Amino acid sequence: MDPFEQLAGEKVPPVPTARTFTDGVRRKLHPRLLVLHVIEFAFGATWWAVMHMTTALAAAARYTLTGTWPPP
Repeated sequence: MDPFEQLAGEKVPPVPTARTFTDGVRRKLHPRLLVLHVIEFAFGATWWAVMHMTTALAAAARYTLTGTWPPP
């Protein structure tokens, strides 16, 4: 049997009211987005900042020891 014919017989629940839908989004989605942003910052932005800070400190150490600045 064709899958579309099977789906044609399925009952679709009614669309929730706008208030119920909005409350559900706030309750379920917003905390997950917050956690995702915190994880992304912790592993993405922090790593990027540490990498660039290390590069700057290594360049300063090289300048201190050799008197030449690394090429860009």
